[in-house]
Amino acid sequence: MVNQKKANTISVKEIYDAFIKEENDKKIKGRYLGNESWYHSSASGMCLRKHYFGSALKTEETPRDADTYRLFRLGEIVHTDVQNAVTAYAQQNGLPIFIENELRLDDLNVRGFIDLGFLEDGILYDIKTCNAWRWKLMFGRNANPKEVSKNYALQLGTYGLWFKRKYGYLNGLVLVFYNKDNSRMREYVLDLDCVDKAEEYWTNTHKTIKESIENNKPPMLQLGVTPAEEWECNEKYCQFFKVCGGGIKGNF
Repeated sequence: MVNQKKANTISVKEIYDAFIKEENDKKIKGRYLGNESWYHSSASGMCLRKHYFGSALKTEETPRDADTYRLFRLGEIVHTDVQNAVTAYAQQNGLPIFIENELRLDDLNVRGFIDLGFLEDGILYDIKTCNAWRWKLMFGRNANPKEVSKNYALQLGTYGLWFKRKYGYLNGLVLVFYNKDNSRMREYVLDLDCVDKAEEYWTNTHKTIKESIENNKPPMLQLGVTPAEEWECNEKYCQFFKVCGGGIKGNF
C-alpha cells in the first residue's frame, strides 16, 4: 500500500511553478535589463500610466501569481512551435526570414521583438494565444474583429512601421490566433493603415509621458485613454495597480 503522506512530500506543481517563473524571469532579464526606459511595443494601445510607471519611472512591478505564469508558459510553447515550423519551412525553400527580430524606433522611444516575418514578401506575423471567449469575439457569429484586435493592430503596426522605415516596403501584416482551449488556429489580415495609427499612437504617447515627467505627475486618468479599457485597471492584470492608487475605480 502506498504511503500517501510520504508520496505527497514532493509537489510536482510547486517544482513546475518555480521552474517556469525562473524561465520567465531569465527571459525578461535577457530582453529588458539595461533597456528599461524604452516603451514596450507589446504594450501598444495600453494605459498611458503603464508606460509612465514602467518605462519612465522604472517602478518595480508587483509579482504575478502562479496561474499567470502558467498562461505565459503556454503562450511561449505555442510561439516556439510555430516559429520552429516556419524556420524549417523557410530553410527547405530557401526563404529569408527573421524570428524574434529586435526593433528600435529611436525617435518614439519604442523597442520590441517581431515574432516572425518573410523578408522578400514583406509580410510580418504576430502570434496570439487566446481563450475561447476572445476567440468568439474575434471569429464568432456576432464578432467584431477590428475592435477586438485594435491593440494587437497597433502592436503589429509598430513592427510594420519599423520594417517600412528600414526596407522601404511592406506588403502585409497578419495576426495568427491560437485558441488555447481547443487548439484551433486562424489568421487575421490587418489593414495597413494600422502602421500610421501606430506611429500616431506612439508620437502622442511619447509627448504625454515627457510632459508627465516634466510635471512630476502621472498622466491624467481618463477612461478611453488612461486606461484605454476599463478591464486594464485590474490588480491581477496590471503590475502597477497599487502604485497607481487603484486605477480608474480607486481614484473616482
